[in-house]
Amino acid sequence: MKQPIRFLVHGYGTYAIIYRHIIELAKTFAPEVEWSMILPSSHHIEPVSEVLAAENLLCLEHAQSRHVSNVSDFSTLQNYPGSIYADIEVEKKIFKHRPADQQVARALEVYQIYKGFVLRIKPTHILMAHVETFEGKALVAIARELGIPVIIPSDLRNLGGVSFTSDVLETLPAYREANCETIARARQFLSEFRQNAMPAFRPSGFAVAGEEPLPHYQKSAPQRLVRFLKRTIDNPGLFEPALLATSIKYAFPRYLEAIRKFRSYRNGRIYDIAALNELPEKFIYYPLQTSPESSINTPAPYFIDQMRAIDAIRFAMDSDCTLIVKEHWASVGIRPPSFYAELRRRAGVRIANFGLPSLELIKRAQLTISVTGTAVFEAFLLGQPSLALGGCFIAEYLGGVCNIDQLSKRIRHAIDNPFDDEYIVQALAEIYSARYECVFRPADEPGFHGNRPENIKRLLRSILQHVERMERFEEKRAEMEDGLLATERLSRGGR
Repeated sequence: MKQPIRFLVHGYGTYAIIYRHIIELAKTFAPEVEWSMILPSSHHIEPVSEVLAAENLLCLEHAQSRHVSNVSDFSTLQNYPGSIYADIEVEKKIFKHRPADQQVARALEVYQIYKGFVLRIKPTHILMAHVETFEGKALVAIARELGIPVIIPSDLRNLGGVSFTSDVLETLPAYREANCETIARARQFLSEFRQNAMPAFRPSGFAVAGEEPLPHYQKSAPQRLVRFLKRTIDNPGLFEPALLATSIKYAFPRYLEAIRKFRSYRNGRIYDIAALNELPEKFIYYPLQTSPESSINTPAPYFIDQMRAIDAIRFAMDSDCTLIVKEHWASVGIRPPSFYAELRRRAGVRIANFGLPSLELIKRAQLTISVTGTAVFEAFLLGQPSLALGGCFIAEYLGGVCNIDQLSKRIRHAIDNPFDDEYIVQALAEIYSARYECVFRPADEPGFHGNRPENIKRLLRSILQHVERMERFEEKRAEMEDGLLATERLSRGGR
């Protein structure tokens, strides 16, 4: 690699611990690389401080002011890429209960704090964790504004492994290119998937037998309570009732589980279609996603209210078609009954029992539509038509993200023009060429698959390899552009 690498890491949640172990390992295996980190909160500041100097570490919680007044001067935002208002909607809990003006003021403060740190550190790359909150999206926006490459480890779902995407839409690396090896792997995977579909989540496949997880620095409930009280006393302006309520809920897991089981029983009884033979002849399948959740909030905040997607689809589909909606297994015990009652009042919509196999619904549907759900990828693998309403890595191969104003046209085109297997193989081969054999999961996730020594080594190697491949690709592209310019100049000179 030609230029010195300076990584700025976004240490969201317990992903900060994953990066903490990567940084520690890099001191031995990549000592020339410089590191800095942004921590949204102080939860993991002690273990991260063990591997980073104070000047290379920013804790947002410590930098925020006690009181923020309303914004009167918006000139600071004139270069903000995209919409700060859309990015604010990504939030699930933080400052969402506040008046709109205070939300904007808090967002602007975060943007200014982060931008100041980025300008001081001058990173060559920004390594993200999970882009789930406003401050995560603000950091991506700052990177775009300043022309700094962003690296986001993104799960490749049924394929396993990760790719390093360049934005919140899971845009795959530009260097991907199918070759004989990846085409062969794609054909084998496709054949195996169609015979016995692999699940979308299987991090245990990367585990090394007998390997113990690394420390994840989990604090006890009393320690977390003391930290919360200290944080509130130090800066009362950061107190968030929604976060307190969430912490209390998770402090009593048995109580929470009992509530969810009751809701699961009650909500599981709300459906119109109990068996596959009850499905209508013509239908579009829309599998609900858990929301609010980063899989929707981050790339497609407009669809946090999934009734918007459902209405858009039923207004765009043919009148002799039915929209079949099925609940996500993880949300059966979460959504209130009022959601399903409202859904059943939507003309043209029928609810399938959440126990019906999604793959069978995909196979029988004329079309599968999701915001960013795995179902559209699975439909693609099965050779079935599908559309994505939000940014996800497979959207590019489906004709791009489908905007609402194009939905009617795209529905008909997708149904009438299914992809052939050669196109699917070529797409998979390209994805495989940008795939790395590792997982990127929270450090405290059950099983600790992401937080094991071998996986940490693979992550570090993969990150560095990705940077090197991007550099080579950019050099090659620059050489080609220079060659085209030289040819053009010669052509003009000959006239």
